[in-house]
Amino acid sequence: MARNAVTLVLGGAGVKGVAAIGALQSLDAHKVPVKRIVASGLSGYVAAHYALGRDVTHLSEELMTFFTRHNRYLWGVEQMTGVFQTRRRRIVGSFQYFLHERLFCRANLRRTSVLEWSTFEPQIRSAFGEATFADLKIPLAISAIDLVRRRLVTIDSGPLVPAIKAGLAFPGLFPPVTIDGQQLVSSTQCCDVPMESVTERDSPTLAIDFLDVSSRQRPGSLLEVIARTGEVRNAAIKEHLAENVDYVFCLEGMSRFRWGSYGHIPQMVALARKETDRHLRLVPRFQKRRPAAAKG
Repeated sequence: MARNAVTLVLGGAGVKGVAAIGALQSLDAHKVPVKRIVASGLSGYVAAHYALGRDVTHLSEELMTFFTRHNRYLWGVEQMTGVFQTRRRRIVGSFQYFLHERLFCRANLRRTSVLEWSTFEPQIRSAFGEATFADLKIPLAISAIDLVRRRLVTIDSGPLVPAIKAGLAFPGLFPPVTIDGQQLVSSTQCCDVPMESVTERDSPTLAIDFLDVSSRQRPGSLLEVIARTGEVRNAAIKEHLAENVDYVFCLEGMSRFRWGSYGHIPQMVALARKETDRHLRLVPRFQKRRPAAAKG
């Protein structure tokens, strides 16, 4: 492995994880070798393809087609007929608000999730079949939360399909995934950039943050207060964990896209590549640890 190879950390709430495609394309174009990837959410799905040595370019169109076909069974962001415009803006602007709105207002609270895996699992199984972590050309770790032991965990062995599902299991939206007695859900609601498992031995480390829309409007409901609190907690955790990472690329332009903007996936991917290109031109090759002040 090249001595300047990086450990790459990828996150992103909702559909924004697909922007990992653009970041990976940029790293390839700049010939930055990757020695390990830590991911969660949809970035885990993209990263698994990349770690198997596949070209991820086709995933942009493939995932946009998937979300378009199954929109009514998933979140239905762009077809919220009868929803007041003010509430619609809150839903599409905040993944946290969307989850709480779906859970508190539409779900029977005795259920463990609003959705089942029957829609998404065939897509994952078609992509990865019986592949395991041992088949990967680049080591990959999927970040998740174990609800039984109440802790953050990383999955880096065994079959790929359940691990990717665990990374996608947004709490309350999809049911927990059982792996070795653990009840696992996505860690993206704790921190949408899974930097918690990065250690000194992973250095040099590079985290790419696909920034979310930041609302400055006064909360208008109990649900929005709860959601905004979750967003602030996420940001605080992310800021704290970033201290352990050598480079953090904050892709500012990504904040123009909503968490559910699946119709704009090609634009998200293109912009993520462009902004990652810009960051890579501003910092030297990843050869040694950089001081905190030098983070991108």
